[in-house]
Amino acid sequence: MSNNRFLELISRKLSGEATTEELGEIEELLSADAEASARFKLLHQYWNQHDNANQPFVEEAFEKLKPKLDAPIKVLPKTTKRLKQNLWFGVAAAASVILITGSLLFIKKNAGRDTSTDQQLALIEKKNTKGVKSTMVLPDGTKIWLNADTKLQYPKKFSGNTREVYLSGEAFFEVAKNPRKPFIIHLANGTVKVLGTSFNIRAYDNEKFIEASVATGKVAFIPKHATGRKQDTVFLTGENKLRYLFTKEQAIVESTVSKEDMAWIGGKLVFRAMSFEEIGAELERAFGKKIVFLSDNARQFRLTGSFQNNSLEEILFYLSKSTEFNYKINNEEVLISDGSTEIP
Repeated sequence: MSNNRFLELISRKLSGEATTEELGEIEELLSADAEASARFKLLHQYWNQHDNANQPFVEEAFEKLKPKLDAPIKVLPKTTKRLKQNLWFGVAAAASVILITGSLLFIKKNAGRDTSTDQQLALIEKKNTKGVKSTMVLPDGTKIWLNADTKLQYPKKFSGNTREVYLSGEAFFEVAKNPRKPFIIHLANGTVKVLGTSFNIRAYDNEKFIEASVATGKVAFIPKHATGRKQDTVFLTGENKLRYLFTKEQAIVESTVSKEDMAWIGGKLVFRAMSFEEIGAELERAFGKKIVFLSDNARQFRLTGSFQNNSLEEILFYLSKSTEFNYKINNEEVLISDGSTEIP
């Protein structure tokens, strides 16, 4: 085994990044090679003693060691081959300590950052189509409810100093508490960061806003401004709701009833003075049928209603009793017009 491979394996083992196969490879090497075992013990001891070592320390130590590495080993005529080996082992071990410390520092510094192509390709994707909802549990114990027309990307195993996922759509999170590893949700137009809490996020790519509603705990929302101006972090606590408007780059925070914001989990739809166009988008995702407005007036109707496990036809029937409009349900779509326009 080459020295570079040895250092790579030991680096991954000490930093907790080694796979099961790599751990087996390391154990086999250490049991078969006494010198490699001795080097590992030295490196392990050094790492434990210098866990907080910084980059300047590594560079300084390397500069001190460099002349010894470059200079030839001078020994007395009676020096035995064994002594030469010991001298070289001591220098090599010291060099290994610096190299492996630098390697581990790099791993620690970059842990949790999803920047490489390999990491992006390694993400697992869970996607719900329209009309489909699901639940899942992440490797850290975080439980997630995914709404219809929603996509979540996450790693097979969280490593490093953060837990990061990517969301497009709507989801309710019950984040497993781990103060040492913040949970970060990347959205198309912002980022949500938490330590351990429960909250609902709505961030559909085809909508011009993001909504975040907190049931328990605290959430930090960092918007991504198109103008490039400084990002202002918005902090939310229980029973508060954020609505971030992309076009205005404006964050509105108001009190809310979190149970209503997450009511979709139990098959409940709650509309509070929403435009019919917004309600139509909700119905389209929930039932998988395209909503087509034949009248612009109907889009602007403001409607209120609460429905628990009702059919699409039932919901439209009861809404039409509060505000007059016409509708027709076909196999693939729903046609809607105002009360003055008949639907053929």
